[in-house]
Amino acid sequence: MFFSVIVPIYKVEKYLNECVNSILSQSFKDFELILVDDGSPDNCPDICDEYVHKDTRVKVIHKENGGLSDARNAGMKESTGKYIIFIDSDDYVTKEYFLQAVYDKCDNNADIVLYKFIKYYEEEKRLEKCNYNFPKDLPDQKTSTVINALVMNDAFYCSAWSKCVKASLLKENKIEFEKGLLGEDQEWYYHVVMVAKTYEMIDEPFIAYRQRSGSITKSSTMKNLTDCLYVLEKWSGYVKNSNMDGDLKDALNGSLAKLFCNILITYSSLRDKNKKTQLKRIKSLTYLLEYTQNRRTRLTAKVYNLIGLNDTVFAMKVLNKIKK
Repeated sequence: MFFSVIVPIYKVEKYLNECVNSILSQSFKDFELILVDDGSPDNCPDICDEYVHKDTRVKVIHKENGGLSDARNAGMKESTGKYIIFIDSDDYVTKEYFLQAVYDKCDNNADIVLYKFIKYYEEEKRLEKCNYNFPKDLPDQKTSTVINALVMNDAFYCSAWSKCVKASLLKENKIEFEKGLLGEDQEWYYHVVMVAKTYEMIDEPFIAYRQRSGSITKSSTMKNLTDCLYVLEKWSGYVKNSNMDGDLKDALNGSLAKLFCNILITYSSLRDKNKKTQLKRIKSLTYLLEYTQNRRTRLTAKVYNLIGLNDTVFAMKVLNKIKK
């Protein structure tokens, strides 16, 4: 078995068929599809069972609700493929040759294969054009070189569903998703980055990332903020206190600077009177802006140095309102 495609499922009966059908219709056939029913209270468990009877490549895990991280971990434990791919159940694959394209890149035994995504706006039924490109002609495969280039291109994403990872890399290093986090992808991916040696990239979008009201990624809550702060504090502290190469430290801090900008956006859009209790934690991380490596983080750093943290957050809030 070459690929294990893992789909965690909870309350997505409206989207599940589109997601699963886009995977089963792939031109490359050597894969197993693991549907993890995370105790979904709707019709998803029955839909999953129907697919088992239709296609021998489909496996179903029915479990009590434990959250996205727990569902993905359960899928990994049952996987038998050489490479693991995660796809969220409200998203879908846009091209039938997706797995073939990834397989071709795995030919060099890469640890990670990155591919792009496009946002799908459900209410408008509109696919947005992908706004970033992967770097080309890297001088070497050093992790610092790859991360620097990705950050410079604004193409460093922690999302588990935008990459294919060698199964042995995850299992031998016991890398799982931390349960209970809303920023589980960020926490997970830094574990992966720390052990990965080789990368391949496909400069083409294959995943339609559905934008829908009420989804975890579309709503800002205190838990979004505190969980992302936890991840940033954890990994910035790890980088600061480690004995790793200086170039790698700078590269990782550059990627964390991008995540810090995302935290500022989350804070600025959060309507919770208690959010100011987190300002001290946010201020302690502003040093990351010294490692800015792309246009967005450089702009944020300039604004912060000019008007300070509170006014920077206020400016972001105004910009968000203008965009809406």
